[in-house]
Amino acid sequence: MPTPAYISIHGKNQGHISKGAFTADSVGNVYVEGHEDEILAQAIDHTICTPTDPQSGQPAGQRVHEPLIFTSALNKASPMLYQALATGETLPTVEVKWFRTCGEGKQQHFFTTKLEDATVVKIETVLPHAQDSSNANYTQLIRTSLAYRKISWIHVVAGTEASDDWRKPAAAG
Repeated sequence: MPTPAYISIHGKNQGHISKGAFTADSVGNVYVEGHEDEILAQAIDHTICTPTDPQSGQPAGQRVHEPLIFTSALNKASPMLYQALATGETLPTVEVKWFRTCGEGKQQHFFTTKLEDATVVKIETVLPHAQDSSNANYTQLIRTSLAYRKISWIHVVAGTEASDDWRKPAAAG
């Protein structure tokens, strides 16, 4: 069973960017009730790393947050994401809700990734070769990259959380 993630995006100027993004008018017959104001993430990629000294393997600098990248079908929010990219609009909150299949076989929201003061730094159009029959199940996609000031990770079910704000120096361990 697929384990989706849904993204809610609020812009400083445009308001609730993802409002209506996962409705029949926006994405056709693939919409899911209860997630109308979110974007279905087809894929998410994100890396955070700490530079290390090649000789000792010890940390050699501040942690590096690369953009959070999500892939989604073209939808109602896509033009608004392009507008946010073109104008440098701040996205005060971006929330990714991760789902899993629980013991009863139902989808359960179990994890949240929250970005604060994000900006769209890159959008790539993705359309696999339309005449290649092995791509028959693909649709028109965009890959959106978000840089941010602060990130939080919340395990909703287990009740644990952590965060990192790049304005704050890393504490010595």
